[in-house]
Amino acid sequence: MARQPAPAATFKQGMIAAVVALFALQLATLGLLARSHHNTQVNADETTHLIYNELDYANQQLSLSVLPKENKLYLPELNLTVPFSQLNRSLRYTYEEGTTGNVRISSANMTDHAMHVQSCSDMVRLRIEDKPDAYSPSQPLYATVALSDGRNLQVYASTTKDCQQAWLRSAVTPQAIAEQFKAAALY
Repeated sequence: MARQPAPAATFKQGMIAAVVALFALQLATLGLLARSHHNTQVNADETTHLIYNELDYANQQLSLSVLPKENKLYLPELNLTVPFSQLNRSLRYTYEEGTTGNVRISSANMTDHAMHVQSCSDMVRLRIEDKPDAYSPSQPLYATVALSDGRNLQVYASTTKDCQQAWLRSAVTPQAIAEQFKAAALY
């Protein structure tokens, strides 16, 4: 007949097995926590990077200049004026040096902080060009304005579906901004 281990030996082996199992469980938990922390840190780093990009972009934007005697706003890079209005006063723009009049328009009222595939601040693009040439299907031609010197101002307004709610929350749309530039004139 086989000899039965003493009850104390069985208890000791059970305790050792339990301690080993708890140690293994603790290692697995620590591994999962470390991985979760790493993923959280990566997401936080990406978010911080996007915030810095938005701040850099905002700092590079220019405001239209006020022409008080004429009740107009002036965009010097294109030598254009638009009527003075609260909407036009909120407009901000960037100008791409070395281009033939490529201006991107946004609004200071556009304060959406949600993550989007494409920037919702890129609302309107203005270009001086003979024929329309929409560079993106999400920013089609809105209007062509014949300027007094014979050139054409092409006005492109964004229609990005991902941004519709952001524009509604900001109470300004690319189409409302583009409509303002139908009244653009040379200065």
